[in-house]
Amino acid sequence: MSTPGDTPGGTAVDARAADGDGASDKNTGKIDDKATGKIADAAPDTTLDAAVRASAQAEADELRGTRFAQARAVWGAIRTQARDLRRATLITLGLACLVTASCVILVVGAYTNDFKITARPGVAAAEVMSASYNRTVVRFSTPDSAVRVPRDGVLYPGGLQVGQVVRVEYDQANPDLVRVAGRGAWLTLAPALTIVLLAWALAGAVLWWLHRVRNRARRAT
Repeated sequence: MSTPGDTPGGTAVDARAADGDGASDKNTGKIDDKATGKIADAAPDTTLDAAVRASAQAEADELRGTRFAQARAVWGAIRTQARDLRRATLITLGLACLVTASCVILVVGAYTNDFKITARPGVAAAEVMSASYNRTVVRFSTPDSAVRVPRDGVLYPGGLQVGQVVRVEYDQANPDLVRVAGRGAWLTLAPALTIVLLAWALAGAVLWWLHRVRNRARRAT
């Protein structure tokens, strides 16, 4: 007695089903192999893209760092130049002011000496002992018969020559403070003013040049 599964028709159906399952398994295997191959092929591409991106990022960072360093160097040079120009400007102004102050002190000192001589005047005939660019030494006698040779020389000695006898005025309280009679502190005004004008003219030229250098540096940046 036979069962339905043992029929010839049933056996053929089972064989076909088995063949279908085998073919399906083979197709599935082929699909899996293809997917695995694609994944395997995509992995190197992803690694390459990551390497390219990392290299590009490194180059960008290096370029950014280089530009930043260059900017810092330029800014440092600008600051250094500005500091040097400011220092040169201050030095120029300081020297001009120093020359002006020296001339003012010279004129004030001359008027002070004139005031002392005028307040306690003494008059005498003096002989010129020596004459140089910075001092002219004279010798004269005071009413007490004392011979005076002022160490600092005579004030306003322009035009005096050795051996010449001139009339001088002195401070009786300090006979070493002596001037040529008829001359006074006003003689110092012209040379002092000339020196001041020359000093400020030179300072102005230097300041103008520094201003041009500063403007040229600003345009360059």
